Amino acid sequence: MQIIKPLFAFFCAQLAIASPITTNDAPSVGLAERAPLPPSDALKKWNDEKGVPGNALTEGLHIFKAKYPRDEVKDQGLSDLLKEARNFLDANHYVLVSVEVKQKERGPPKKKEKYLDVGDVKFFDIAVDKDNKVKSNKEGATYNFARAEQDKVEHDYIKKLGGKVKSFTQITPIAKQYVSEHETYDPKTNNCMTFVDEVAKDLS
Repeated sequence: MQIIKPLFAFFCAQLAIASPITTNDAPSVGLAERAPLPPSDALKKWNDEKGVPGNALTEGLHIFKAKYPRDEVKDQGLSDLLKEARNFLDANHYVLVSVEVKQKERGPPKKKEKYLDVGDVKFFDIAVDKDNKVKSNKEGATYNFARAEQDKVEHDYIKKLGGKVKSFTQITPIAKQYVSEHETYDPKTNNCMTFVDEVAKDLS
């Protein structure tokens, strides 16, 4: 028995080393991180647009720069000034698009699944009057993504909002301010693209 006891103690010591007991003092290792919420089919389309970080829009408000491709057929009836701008920009038009991403639930009552979906999508742009003065055109009008796809509009991701600007209504006064400070239209220095770029800079 005197020989067996030391052997048994040695065996227990080896077992303790191989399988240490977890205590409350040390955090557990290897816990799975919370998986991101799955996107809806509508959100997947926006995720695939150019420049989206990780191809996954997160919950909140995001802005895009939308470029309508150059199409000279649609120049009929336009002023020479606008035709010059379109040729300079190599685009028919630019608009600022704001996309809301919201968390929703789907499935039967007892097996609800949370997912991310597209909420409201609004756009902002400018127009030019007969005196070549800049004016606000669409101030938060609903943006039709399906129509944009048909028109082969390019969407370039700019950034996520959430600082001072957290809603569509807070974009409108910033867009109006641009118009009030840039009254005269210029095909190269004060056009629809400069509107989108400058307003985007002021959004945070």
